[in-house]
Amino acid sequence: MSRSGSDPFNYQEYLDEEEELDALHQAKRRKEAIIYASAIATVAAASIPFGAVASAHQGRVPGSVTVKRQRLAVEDYCQMLSDKHFRRRYRMGKESFWNLLHIVGDNLPSTGENRKNGCVPNGPISHTAHLSMALRIAAGADPLDVATNHGVNDNQPMVSFWLVMDAIHKSPQLDIQFPTLHEEQKKVAKEFESKSSIGISCCVGAIDGILIWIHKPSDSDCDMLGFGQTKFFCGRKKKFGLNMQAVCDAKRRFLWVDIRYPGTTSDFFAFDQSSLKDKLEQPGFLHSGLCLFGDAAYANSSYMCSPFRSATGTQDDFNFFQSQLRITIECAFGMLVHRFGILRKAFPVNVTVSKTNVAVLGLCKLHNFCIQSSNCGDDIVASDFRDVSNIIMEGGMVLPRIDRNDDGSDNRWRYEEEDRLDNLLDGGQHMDDHDRTDRRRCRYQEVPRQAIHEYIVLNEFRRPDRRASR
Repeated sequence: MSRSGSDPFNYQEYLDEEEELDALHQAKRRKEAIIYASAIATVAAASIPFGAVASAHQGRVPGSVTVKRQRLAVEDYCQMLSDKHFRRRYRMGKESFWNLLHIVGDNLPSTGENRKNGCVPNGPISHTAHLSMALRIAAGADPLDVATNHGVNDNQPMVSFWLVMDAIHKSPQLDIQFPTLHEEQKKVAKEFESKSSIGISCCVGAIDGILIWIHKPSDSDCDMLGFGQTKFFCGRKKKFGLNMQAVCDAKRRFLWVDIRYPGTTSDFFAFDQSSLKDKLEQPGFLHSGLCLFGDAAYANSSYMCSPFRSATGTQDDFNFFQSQLRITIECAFGMLVHRFGILRKAFPVNVTVSKTNVAVLGLCKLHNFCIQSSNCGDDIVASDFRDVSNIIMEGGMVLPRIDRNDDGSDNRWRYEEEDRLDNLLDGGQHMDDHDRTDRRRCRYQEVPRQAIHEYIVLNEFRRPDRRASR
């Protein structure tokens, strides 16, 4: 700034002006920092797991515009649907739906009806709507279609799915527990005995593994779990996945579920490292003479009965009668996947491995609940054709027999040989992560297979002629 000689420079005035400008600049920066901090806090709140917060309300970005939507009156909608169409959409009957809502309702977050500061935009989302959206997602429906039908934001169906999964895990009535009392174990064995054509009475559960289909896990997932991405790729099934080990009873209810290892893990190793195996090795845990029935992936021991390899003669007869009980777990897996279409395709790419475990375990608990509610589990009908279309469009599995059962009838699906999930089963039948010495640790024990084989030979039981059964 140029000044005339008659106007001397006032240095103090200059400093005061600079200080005032600096104060204004600092105030502007503080205001911007508050705005940025608010935005960061909003994002952080949205990333908190649902089970870690008491309310589903996570705040809105300042300046958000409310999109007008009409909430679906789920109670009226359910009443309008026929029993057949209700089962096809929700994968259970109406009575089971309302019973499930009664169980998990107390563990779902507040609907926001009693908020002190303003009302919920477009009205609250009821517990019934949360359960409705969660079951539609579990059935394999498109989240965008579910959102449109229920009059909610596009993200809300998946939010409701995780809220319901969290509520299921907080409900002790739905817990999965292997029987620890001997009387309970003998009851399970008695139910299996009724399924055996020769009266085998020592089976306390059928065990097997299944591949849970996922997308390629992220680097952060792998770092957290301690496995590389290639460990999740099952070469036998050409899919990324998780090895789920499970035991079921004669009614195909899960007694134990473990999802801790990636898809390349063998069934033997996954079970060998499990807590159930440690319990079974404890003296007195199992009632004397009882054991699990598994396929050839598992090693024979005092608590495990598996078939003979390369069997002929009476050993082949044993394998047939052993498989009558062992196949129950394959039926249970078949019912689980046929009921919940979300398992027919890879879990969404933005779902972490840990959240996948939470979801699958929750679906296993719902599987048990449905069997308990129907007393036999024969309430599975063909899926809604829109759900099947969405599953197939996303690269999911085709299940021909139930998918083509879309003739408008109320036919109930029952597991048959052609329903076997070859795309997901037997991925763990290998020895890539262990050797024969690991499998031979128990070969000098008195194993149930030997006693059952002697029983078959003594009574001259023979398997049906394969040619006659064709």
